[in-house]
Amino acid sequence: MPAVLLDACVPQWLRTELSDADVTTARYAGLDELSDSELLAAIEGRFDVLVTLDRNLTYQQKVAGRAFGIIVLRVSDQTPESFKALVPGLAEALRDAKPGEVREVSVPG
Repeated sequence: MPAVLLDACVPQWLRTELSDADVTTARYAGLDELSDSELLAAIEGRFDVLVTLDRNLTYQQKVAGRAFGIIVLRVSDQTPESFKALVPGLAEALRDAKPGEVREVSVPG
């Protein structure tokens, strides 16, 4: 079961939809006020995957060689329905996540 951190920009309730992972929110872990570079350094060795909405994170920060994977969620709007539609793809991406890898998950279709 991967240790997953939901970035502060991801709705906290999404953790309850991911029963096959050990999910913590950035707010609960006290990491919600950190800059991107500080966040990446803080989660090294603590989490297997970071889930974020921040598409720029992977361009602005060095992610290759990190001990965790990053999953970027792509939603057209931030309604609960849009996020719930991502859950099957997100669950699959969490199972397949590799350290230093970046994946995008969007609603099929």
